[in-house]
Amino acid sequence: MRRLTGLLMFFLLLGASSAFAQGKIVVGLSSVNIAFLPFYVAQEKGFFKDEGLEIVPVMFNAGSTNLQALAGGDVQIMGSAFVETIGGRASGIVDVKNFWGICNLMPFQLYSQPGFKSMKDAKGKKFAISRFGSLTDFLTRATVRHFGINPKDVTILQIGSTPARFAALEAGGVDASIVWFPVTEIAKSKGYNKLFDLKEVFPEWPYETFAARESWLAKQKDQVTRFLRAYQRAVRHTHESKEDAVRAIRKYVRMDPAYAPAGYDEYRDSFPVNGKIAEKPIPVVIEQEFENARIKRKISLDELIDRSFIQAIGGK
Repeated sequence: MRRLTGLLMFFLLLGASSAFAQGKIVVGLSSVNIAFLPFYVAQEKGFFKDEGLEIVPVMFNAGSTNLQALAGGDVQIMGSAFVETIGGRASGIVDVKNFWGICNLMPFQLYSQPGFKSMKDAKGKKFAISRFGSLTDFLTRATVRHFGINPKDVTILQIGSTPARFAALEAGGVDASIVWFPVTEIAKSKGYNKLFDLKEVFPEWPYETFAARESWLAKQKDQVTRFLRAYQRAVRHTHESKEDAVRAIRKYVRMDPAYAPAGYDEYRDSFPVNGKIAEKPIPVVIEQEFENARIKRKISLDELIDRSFIQAIGGK
């Protein structure tokens, strides 16, 4: 009986060890977006499973809610705009670090009602964002300041996702909103005015990154490495197979399927195989957020970025 009990414990421990090795990671994505295309491809092609991982994607309507889930332990990895992690890190709410570049692109354009022709007329206008503290919030305020206008002189409204913001524009509830492809094409076709292309302010931009709690990254280096190997494989496949990538866009991204090939062409070269994060504009963002009292202290790039995984497997 003792021997049988010992064997039973052995197999139970073996099973537990196998389950641990399998690895379950909840990944929060801050929007339904072509910027996450390699992630969709990795899911579709089974690349995460090939690394012994069970990946559970969870969709959010804004980066700020994704960050809250990360802080609460409901999400282990967040795919989101780096701007959200600045606020979380500077406030001390969560020990978040960006550890891999997903998409280095500035895809946003500001579209307005046909009669709103120039940012010189922005005072008193209503601008739609997803949520306060999100990327769209920062970029809207940065654009307004770029034209010498105090953000306090405009009305900024929390509306939600890009489709919701465009619906508010169509309904006349707001005067302008930051949108991205393919809503930019739809807005253009419906006669809305392209007020400003944000590439003019931020030609280099770390649009989306993978981030996680620093404490979790330290404990789960093997899982993170396997996750990134699978993701890196998916980036290569995305670059090499337009057919598979377009199929993934049509399946995972909520847009008219007819726009998928053009969306692929626009985003394809923005996915870094080496995980590089476009760091150049980040100090500027930190400075602006501090000057406008949206963060309580300035933080360094080293506080915000863990480069160890990029250095270890970025070139492989």
